[in-house]
Amino acid sequence: MTINDIYKRIISNFKILGLGKVFAGLCSALTIFILARHLGVEGFGILAIAISIVEVGNVILSLRVWESSTKFLGSFINESEKVSQLLIWSLKLALKSSLASNLLICIFSYYFINDLFEIDFSISALVLTYSFFYLFNTSNEIMDGFLRTYNKYLYILINNITSNLIRLIFIFIIIKTYDDLVILIAGMGTSIIVGFLFRIFFIKRTFNEKNISLSFGTEKINDYKKEFLGFAVSTHSANMINLANEKNLGVLLIGYLVGPFYAGLFKAARSIVKIIRRIMDPLLDIIYPEFISLVNKGRTKDLKKLIFNSTKILSIISIIVGSLIFILSEEIIIIFFGSEYINSAFALNLLIIAALINNASYWITPWILAINKPKYLLFITISVSFAYILTLYPLIINLEHIGAAYSGILRASITLLLGLYFFNKFMNKKTT
Repeated sequence: MTINDIYKRIISNFKILGLGKVFAGLCSALTIFILARHLGVEGFGILAIAISIVEVGNVILSLRVWESSTKFLGSFINESEKVSQLLIWSLKLALKSSLASNLLICIFSYYFINDLFEIDFSISALVLTYSFFYLFNTSNEIMDGFLRTYNKYLYILINNITSNLIRLIFIFIIIKTYDDLVILIAGMGTSIIVGFLFRIFFIKRTFNEKNISLSFGTEKINDYKKEFLGFAVSTHSANMINLANEKNLGVLLIGYLVGPFYAGLFKAARSIVKIIRRIMDPLLDIIYPEFISLVNKGRTKDLKKLIFNSTKILSIISIIVGSLIFILSEEIIIIFFGSEYINSAFALNLLIIAALINNASYWITPWILAINKPKYLLFITISVSFAYILTLYPLIINLEHIGAAYSGILRASITLLLGLYFFNKFMNKKTT
């Protein structure tokens, strides 16, 4: 297959997955807008803090399996028995890891979390509820990796649309019927469960289409388990350090240091910026298996071309969308969130800059993992996280949510610079 054929396949899959991401993004955005208006800034901030606690806890405690699973599935794509055994074993491993992780999060939250945040509401009840739904998140990521490996992006499209639409409907009904944050956060978690059930159905269908028999043994993959776990531990370590990002740690530190009101403002700004992220997400999902395929075939020049051209196109689109949001930032906030969120406008503009830099560096993680250099990803995340955390605390203390946005720009910039440095180092070495 030529590089042009790969481009065509990526574009075709991008259209399919992009459509799903756009529709799912609209449903997600509407859900956020409804919640933000219904709860007010402080209530919205409390909800954001609870969700961030669960997500941060899982980053720290739950083994990151899906990247290893996707990498090895790509290598075994023509060996159906290995594919089946690897998928089932990965799902078992993910479920055990998630159970242990969420149990520890629940225990910690029950005894300690309410003392850390000066809020007139039991955050622990929200954390306990959301933890139940989040049990299935890692399994969902693994199954998505399997579907991407076999180019089943239409199935991912259907799942994204359906699960997010159901969540939107649930939230709308809950708001009209109840006035309870615990029930609301349960509604937020429904898309994880619904997505899990849909993915099982699509995995079964793909097995039938590819004549893959279900196998619960591990004899075909025993020789790869050590390498698999080593890769998973490396990526998990990098991801654990990488929890220092504006999505989770920023929300938690803002809530802890200056209160849920400012956490709500920051969450609102991030929700709008997510539109730019949605442009990148389909490409990020599609590109990792393509990178693995090119690396396995030794097609370094084609890999370079793919990285350069995809980044150029993604950056152009992101700049156009980001510029529109930047110009209309105050109007967008008032229309969708209400005038009480207007103080998030400047943070929104800063986060747009960070998002544009992030999109330009989208290729770094999948590329490093594809060339099997996870320790360098770990180095990047350690360096970036150190700089981010070093600046985050004093900036939040002095500038509240705006300080966290400034730190986000710094984090994105360092990531891109380090990624370019290692790209130059390894790709030039491979072509000499």
